[in-house]
Amino acid sequence: MIKHEINPGFDSFRSFILNIREVFSDSGTTIRNGRNEVKLLEQNGVRFCVKSFGNQNPLNRLVYSFIRPSKANRSFNYALKIMDLGVKTPEPVAFVEYYDKNRVLQNSYYISVYLEHDLSLKQAFDFELSDRLELLSGFARFACNELHNNGILHKDLSASNVLIKNNPEGIYEFYLVDLNRMRFRKNISFRKRMANLKRINGTAICLGTIAHFYSLEFRGDPAWGALQMAKDRISWMKYRRTKKGLKTSLKAIKNIFGFKPAVQHN
Repeated sequence: MIKHEINPGFDSFRSFILNIREVFSDSGTTIRNGRNEVKLLEQNGVRFCVKSFGNQNPLNRLVYSFIRPSKANRSFNYALKIMDLGVKTPEPVAFVEYYDKNRVLQNSYYISVYLEHDLSLKQAFDFELSDRLELLSGFARFACNELHNNGILHKDLSASNVLIKNNPEGIYEFYLVDLNRMRFRKNISFRKRMANLKRINGTAICLGTIAHFYSLEFRGDPAWGALQMAKDRISWMKYRRTKKGLKTSLKAIKNIFGFKPAVQHN
């Protein structure tokens, strides 16, 4: 059984979309491969970015089958929602879900138009100082005015998930990707705004620069942002170390008792 939703503007690609599992398996160029695989596929002169969400554990399969929307479903609908709020993201095309005979989710795919971009925020951290300041201050204004002032919390707001285009007027434009974990609030406190930026993986100088310009934009005071960012970043790093330690311990226990971890297929 297949469930899907197609952006009406791409209905002419229906056959391609509804056969995405076979097309994805047999063709395309892989641009990211980990827990999930992302491929670049071309159809009738249009380049698409297709994300295949890796097999979930049995509990998550049941959750995404009967309780919560799948990650592909959320990616598609969150993309439409943030575009309505004026935030840029690669244009959503469709999501497709494949179920077994018991209506349990097996695979899901999110399809968007491939965005021709210049770099990611992560790459901007390596720029020379003058260009880096322009990019980081621009991102701080984007996060404050376009995301948080519109009540948007991207729960996986890493530097790799922010793509950047330099438009013909020389103005940097920011696009969000990896949208399956989003929250929407009427009002977002300054503390939660800073906490939302803590996943950005950069040097202390880069993070402090973002916090400086964000706080200046939001409060007219550059100091509070850096202090709050430092506090949240320290808490985040402690959490990551604890999580890594737990994973290592569980792996050791499995090895001792001869359990083999489940293989993840993308």
